[in-house]
Amino acid sequence: MTPDPDVDDEDREDLETLAMEITERVEIRLEHEAHYDWVAFAPQRESDAGALTKYFGKVAGDDDFKIRGIKARQRSTPPFIEDIQRDCLNRLDTTRSPDAVLGRLERAIDELEAGNVAVERLVERNRVSKPLEGYSQNTQNVAALKRAREQDLAVHPGQDIEYVVVDDEKSSRDRVALAHEEIKSYDCSYYEMQLVRAVESILAPIDWDRNDIRRELNGTHIVGITDWT
Repeated sequence: MTPDPDVDDEDREDLETLAMEITERVEIRLEHEAHYDWVAFAPQRESDAGALTKYFGKVAGDDDFKIRGIKARQRSTPPFIEDIQRDCLNRLDTTRSPDAVLGRLERAIDELEAGNVAVERLVERNRVSKPLEGYSQNTQNVAALKRAREQDLAVHPGQDIEYVVVDDEKSSRDRVALAHEEIKSYDCSYYEMQLVRAVESILAPIDWDRNDIRRELNGTHIVGITDWT
């Protein structure tokens, strides 16, 4: 957000004071979070409207970003996906160029396809909300819980379970491998999709959607991107 050039600095109202005045007037608590050089709101899953709880921005006078709701802030996100999304944020900030972001995405996909990503950087960590018998669908969490039970490992509701997706086409316990197991391969297409979704969150506020990303990447080396919905 750029300050209005027609307003002198001495005439600007302190934002914390303004937030308090608005709070008193509308009786809804409003807080001054930060002053941003720029801020972008990622769209909601089923709408083009920006989600107020899903945004990222460059804090004025700070080298880092304030992030809410996107993959880099979600505890389940594998370190590799988080690192790439943060790197793409930096590239968007310094270049304002979707091409620079997509270039980083392509290199990340190259790493995946070449098998050069260490499996520990692809570990997902999810909170278990109920016992295995309480789940009705064959999710990745369920597959992981089945593997844990097979190995006589107790995982209780409220605890985390960590795994790598090795074949997301399956619905059995072979869909994943637990983080402590010897893991020789990973599901490249699955993690490519996670990368694309991470980059879509960053580019969507500047009118790039999954179709634009797909168009740019089609015909190169991405497995399954044309079928991604």
